[in-house]
Amino acid sequence: MSQIRKDPASRTWVVLATERGKRPSDFKASAAVAKPDQAELDRCPLCFGHEDMAPPAVFEMWPAGGRGRKMTWITRVVENKYPALRPGELLSQEDVNEFFHFLTGVGGHEVIVDSPKHTDRLANMPHGQLVALVKTYVQRYRFWRNDKRMAYTLVFKNYGPEAGASLSHPHSQLVAIPIIPPRVAEELDEAKEFYARENECLYCRMIATELKGKPSRMVFENDTMAVFAPYASRFPFELRVMPKRHMSAFEEMSDAEIGDCAQALGVMGKSMEKLLSRPPYNLMIHVAPIRTPGLLYYHWHIEIIPRLTLPAGFEWGSGIYINTVAPEEVAKALRDGIKRSRPSNVAR
Repeated sequence: MSQIRKDPASRTWVVLATERGKRPSDFKASAAVAKPDQAELDRCPLCFGHEDMAPPAVFEMWPAGGRGRKMTWITRVVENKYPALRPGELLSQEDVNEFFHFLTGVGGHEVIVDSPKHTDRLANMPHGQLVALVKTYVQRYRFWRNDKRMAYTLVFKNYGPEAGASLSHPHSQLVAIPIIPPRVAEELDEAKEFYARENECLYCRMIATELKGKPSRMVFENDTMAVFAPYASRFPFELRVMPKRHMSAFEEMSDAEIGDCAQALGVMGKSMEKLLSRPPYNLMIHVAPIRTPGLLYYHWHIEIIPRLTLPAGFEWGSGIYINTVAPEEVAKALRDGIKRSRPSNVAR
């Protein structure tokens, strides 16, 4: 029988209709991202050695010991060549015909080059490279916190053309904006109401509930991070990565937590590839707004959404999602894949 589930962290409702769907294994190779050919490698502006093909770097991470002729940068950040928003504009708001309202397009739009290697992915990056990537995210969050015009910073990753990626070189993006995104504002409202009622962070409660849930939606955990399939998953194989310690700002992480976050991303990349054969996906980091970094009621988290299905008329018309794969089944399939490759740290 179908269920209609509500996400406790937002106003999102999901119709869980498993009788309409496939088994987890049936999604394998259904939307696999193609491997790059040599022509693509030759013209890639993000590869090491092609720096003159991209905008100048605004930040680079290098190995210990600094730069050298034989040294390779580890991560690199450049301004987006075709930015949605520009930092040099003056922030102002105006009305049109005393009815329409707009802000000038002020903000930042950066490309974070995850690795100098074109064929790197979350699934095959060495742990050290993943740590460097998470540290780069932290540095850019800290940088944009200094711009008083900005209200929010969103870091996200599109992998594969179906997920919106125009380049196959491993990269993430950052957009700094002078408004709080509606979905984040919705999460903030729900979390604030829960805190006022329960005197507890909604997300801390969520983690505690998922850690002891039966049937389990937990996929993986280490000392400081938890990964689970959300109770009201909007899409097949949707995942959340969340710190066990309460933190509302991504840059609050300790070195140990950065390492554990990197491990969680790598394990999830490997497990999804093994089960789904290099699926396209979107990864988004939700954090507290720039001006309120120490919120007691909000908890940063990472959303990972494989692009295995497309929203259609019902979703667009109602705002309610139909998911054909139960998150409990997804979690079990991913856990089984992790156990076969590495028996420790898998959620039980």
